[in-house]
Amino acid sequence: MKKLLDRMIGSLVFKIALSIVIVETILLGLFGGYYVQYFGAEIDRRIAEQISAPGRLIQDEQLKISVISDPDQMELLLGPHVQEAMAIGFDGTIYHTMDPMMIGRSVKELPDFPKGELRADMTEEVLFTSDDSSGRNMVSITPLFTLNANQPFMYAYFKVSTEGLEASQRQMQSVLLIGSAMCILLTSALIFLFTQQTVLKRLITAAQFVNNIQVGKLSSRLTPMGRDEIGTLERGLNAMAESLERRTHQHQIAQDALRDSEERFRDFTLSSADWYWEMGPDLKIAFASYKFYQLIEEINGSPQGQSFDKLGLRSERQDGWQYLNGRLSAHMAFQNIEFSWISRQGEKHFGRINGVPVFELDGTFKGYRGTGSDITSQRRATEEQQALQRQLATSQKLEAVGQMAGGVAHEFNNCLAGILSFAEVARAKVDHPDRVKEYLDHVISLGERATSVADQLLMFSRRRIDQPTTVRVQSVFSEMEKLLVTLLEHRIELQIWSYEPELHTHVDPTQLSACLLNLAINARDAMPEGGTLQISSHSVEIPPLAQRAADEDAETYPDNVAGRFVVITVQDTGTGIPDDVLENIFEPFFSTKEPGKGTGLGLSIVHSWVEEAHGFINIETVEGEGTTFSVYLPRSEPIPQAARSKDDIDSIPGNGERILVVDDEQSLRTTAGIILEDAGFEAVTAKSTEEALEILKATEETNKIDVILTDVVMTGRSGPQLIIEALRQNPQYGVVFMSGYPARSRKELDKLLGNYVFLKKPFRPAQLQKAIHDALTLRAERQST
Repeated sequence: MKKLLDRMIGSLVFKIALSIVIVETILLGLFGGYYVQYFGAEIDRRIAEQISAPGRLIQDEQLKISVISDPDQMELLLGPHVQEAMAIGFDGTIYHTMDPMMIGRSVKELPDFPKGELRADMTEEVLFTSDDSSGRNMVSITPLFTLNANQPFMYAYFKVSTEGLEASQRQMQSVLLIGSAMCILLTSALIFLFTQQTVLKRLITAAQFVNNIQVGKLSSRLTPMGRDEIGTLERGLNAMAESLERRTHQHQIAQDALRDSEERFRDFTLSSADWYWEMGPDLKIAFASYKFYQLIEEINGSPQGQSFDKLGLRSERQDGWQYLNGRLSAHMAFQNIEFSWISRQGEKHFGRINGVPVFELDGTFKGYRGTGSDITSQRRATEEQQALQRQLATSQKLEAVGQMAGGVAHEFNNCLAGILSFAEVARAKVDHPDRVKEYLDHVISLGERATSVADQLLMFSRRRIDQPTTVRVQSVFSEMEKLLVTLLEHRIELQIWSYEPELHTHVDPTQLSACLLNLAINARDAMPEGGTLQISSHSVEIPPLAQRAADEDAETYPDNVAGRFVVITVQDTGTGIPDDVLENIFEPFFSTKEPGKGTGLGLSIVHSWVEEAHGFINIETVEGEGTTFSVYLPRSEPIPQAARSKDDIDSIPGNGERILVVDDEQSLRTTAGIILEDAGFEAVTAKSTEEALEILKATEETNKIDVILTDVVMTGRSGPQLIIEALRQNPQYGVVFMSGYPARSRKELDKLLGNYVFLKKPFRPAQLQKAIHDALTLRAERQST
């Protein structure tokens, strides 16, 4: 019962009904009270007029004063509730009254007569109420005057009881109260029924509609019943339902699209060769695609919750993972971070990752998202391409070397002829020591000349490519000049100079040399009758495209270049290049030479290399007058270097240290022994690895060897094999390797050995002494540790 009562009290119907009853009660109470008061006042007014009428009529002589003594006339005039009617003299004597027993008496004898109301100065009637033993009464006293009199000679006194009137008022109030209650009940019922039909029913329907929407019946609609507020609510609910249905439909479409996208992304990640990963704000991997997960799991377990430097991968950068960790800590994007790993099959693989930081709308860092790729095939393809490029460059070098062979042979014959001649003369002049020294100086000079030619040839044929460095253009000119002299025929005059000797550019010096050589060969072939080949260099400042309007040379520059450039010009006085040939001059395998006299790759290689070096080539040619190739390379600042020459080495005497000299060439072995003996060392020689090992074994206890000086390449077992075996027996030997192929030999030695000294052949006595001294220093440092 209590629950039902609580439910009823809490219902909207009860609240509306209670509100109506309260409002009607207040309104009817206000209106009823007003009308009760109004009706009471109206009754009082009418009674006052009725009770004062006889006095005014008597005063106006329209009614005789004797009528007061007639009760019937008084009841007719004043009504049934009349209590007293008297005509009283000014002295208070009663002259007329409805009770004959009262005539002649004084009003002072009457106990209920109001005292002090009969005054001589009265000019108007007086109305008042009084309470006496008979109850509440209304009294009227009217003064009566004679003609032209100032004072009343008599008073008309009337008293009427108000008990009946008050009863009538109470009866009227009761009727009004009962009527108001009936009105409240009736109007409340009517208003409730009206509200039930016009408001509550529609609100209940709206509530049921909202419940339908809640359970997913989005197609439900309300039928608006009017243009009132509830109708506005109904139309608003319909609009809301339509919007919700439309948004739900759109949301469903988006959900389906998202599901399709997720499935598509999952399929892509499963079928793609690339990897996808995601990091949280703690820079730990929070998501990894299947292939990346599979890769890391094979190496180091699950990648989940790990940073990149803890995944068992090896960074290919010199600083390891330091660069990537710095970018991650700074929340910066990164690209092309390469790394490697060893698979379970023992094969080395390479990968590359890219990543971008992710932020919330308020700038809060969320983490990283990125991709990765297995670039093993690309690396191997690149290595194969580089190998092919080296082979191609080597073939070009061999072609050039073949063309230079005659000149080199001629140069060596001249040197050897001079050496032999001066040696013969020196032997014949033994009895003239001062002349012998002069001849021997000539022998040394010619030997150095032959060594220089051999060095230039070896440097060009053996030096690696793809090693960009800052080079001085004039130095490259000086290196190439001797080779070009041997390449060009005597009918061609070679002129090399630089307008600015201190020009530098960041390129591979071997490629630059090959570029000059190819251009020189083409220039030579363009001058079959002879001529002049000029090679020069200068610098130029190329303004941006927008600033070239006033530059008359601007049309010769590509649109996308600007800045400082070194310009190397190769100019000949040959036949020039026809227009139809000029269009295809840089195409691979395009050649105008006879079959067997050119590959057609020279200028193509030059053009590709210059573009890789971020430069460009301009060609100016006039048929019958010659051609000028202008190679533009970005200019760079020089790198400070030590000023001392490699030959400026002080002699370092020995202190009796025992040096084992191993070389299969007897002349070099003997020469090295003599130089060492003269410098204060004790030299022991061996012609092979086997003989050297026997000497080392024999001197293990006494007369120990301090330093082993060995050639790298020898008949039988090589110098590195000798050193490995010797150090296995005694790791305290100093080691000096000799070779005429420094770059190749040192690369191979670095793979096998750590601490050693390298001596390039041919060498001067001071260079040999310094190499031995350096080996002894390394030996002492090794013994101290």
